[in-house]
Order: sequence, then C-alpha cells, then structure tokens
Amino acid sequence: MKKVIFILAIILSCYGCEKINDVNSKFSTGTYVGEKTVHYFGTNYDFVDTITIEFDSMKYRYLGSTSTHPPDFGNGNYLIKNNSIEFNDEVARIDLYTWDWILVGEHKFRVNVDSLVMNQNSSYIQISCRLIKIAK
Repeated sequence: MKKVIFILAIILSCYGCEKINDVNSKFSTGTYVGEKTVHYFGTNYDFVDTITIEFDSMKYRYLGSTSTHPPDFGNGNYLIKNNSIEFNDEVARIDLYTWDWILVGEHKFRVNVDSLVMNQNSSYIQISCRLIKIAK
C-alpha cells in the first residue's frame, strides 16, 4: 500500500510540473503587435495605443505608435513565472513621466496559438495588451 501511495504521489507531482512547463513552453520569442489599453478606474477613461514588442531570449523592447502620451516605449529584461511575465524596464526616466505607460512589473498572461494576452491590475488602473505574433 505504501508503494502505491508513493507512486501516486510521484505521478501527481510530475503532472503538476508538466502543467507549469506547458504554459511556459507555449510562449515563444519573436515580434508581437497589437493593442495596449490603459483603463483608469477613477475617471473611467481608456487610452488605447498600438504597440510592438520584440522578445529575445531574456530581453524585450517595445514601442508604442502614439506620440501624444509619452513615454510609451522601453526595453529591458523579462522573466516568465508560471502564468505571469515580469518586465524590468532599463530606460532612464525623468520624474515628469507616469509609470502607467511603461511596460514594467508583473503581468498575467496567456498564449493562444500565435496570440499573447497580458493583464496588469492595481487599485486605480488596469493595463491589458492583446498581441499577435508577426515574426520569429
């Protein structure tokens, strides 16, 4: 009986590991293009921008299409953990800019074939990105 329980414990622990690795294995590096929406809860205001993100093995670079609300650009390192991706922006910023427009911090994500959906929430803002992979 102890052997059966031990074997079941090993099988179940391996199954959990495969599930986590499966989420990570669906993400692939390359260039993604799509919409970034910033929603402010207090004013119920949405700002939408078209962005491009280039993912290398552990580096990213992104650029927004609008110049009306800078700085919608950046680059740095990223780390994938379970169902989240954490961005560490390395661009020097001045205090006048708001961090709401910078792709930084932890975002929940999911991958569907060639699309990438990312979300980041706080008490006053929601940031969501819906992107399609266009190049490897």
